[in-house]
Amino acid sequence: MRIVMPLFDFFYRDKKEFIFTGGKYSLKRFVPEDEIPEIDLFSKQDLRYMELEQWALIADVESDSSYKEDINLLLLSFKIYKLSRLFIKYRLCKENSLRNFRLAETMQYVLREKSSDPISFEDLLTVDKGFVRLLEMNGISIRTHNALYFMYVGFFTRRWIEAFLFFMNALEALFSKEEPGAATRTVCSRVSCLLESKDRCTYRDIEYLYNIRSRIVHGNIAARDDPDENLINLHNLEYLLTECMKKILDEKIYLLYSDIDEKESFYDDLVARIR
Repeated sequence: MRIVMPLFDFFYRDKKEFIFTGGKYSLKRFVPEDEIPEIDLFSKQDLRYMELEQWALIADVESDSSYKEDINLLLLSFKIYKLSRLFIKYRLCKENSLRNFRLAETMQYVLREKSSDPISFEDLLTVDKGFVRLLEMNGISIRTHNALYFMYVGFFTRRWIEAFLFFMNALEALFSKEEPGAATRTVCSRVSCLLESKDRCTYRDIEYLYNIRSRIVHGNIAARDDPDENLINLHNLEYLLTECMKKILDEKIYLLYSDIDEKESFYDDLVARIR
């Protein structure tokens, strides 16, 4: 079964098509007249919208049982490595009319000027490697699965407060200790040490963002308060989280999460060594 998902806001500087590892998913030229089925589901506005796009993600699958989650992780890899504005809004299938969908929710971006770099073929190689590791990470443990889920939901919400809380939940899922208790110091220490306190990722930077999370939870910040500053803070948290994810994926740190003691020992040793 062939599922075609036109890519919106996809700025691709190269012209080469791309097949992702495993062969089930690919990036190909989108030809609307060949791919859009003639069914009542899509309005004239939908058709005009789709006809503007030039590229699509293609899924060649036997059933639709797993490809949706895989595509979500592929889109997440684009976000992690490029902070891209790209998103999908439709799933098209000429073979089976019941497999056509108009998606009610789409991936969001925080700041337009920070999410507009064009993607190259070399970038696709990096995204593909991240995608393969995200697939593996998703099944390693409940912690890693939940972290990816929280991150994914954070990228989908239109409300900055929701996105902020979900991104922070992802950090806590990855870096908090196993036993109950205050997590602020642990998360700030582990994240800053993992990222070697580089610019925007120091203990103080993370503590500042964590305090915003606490103020939201305790009712000290309202969604209407200075949205521009709130979006800047959200973008800083988005950057922090994606930098953590790149490190965890590139160095395969996520594999340690299959063993609680091994994971805890790694972060304890890291903090002790860096300090």
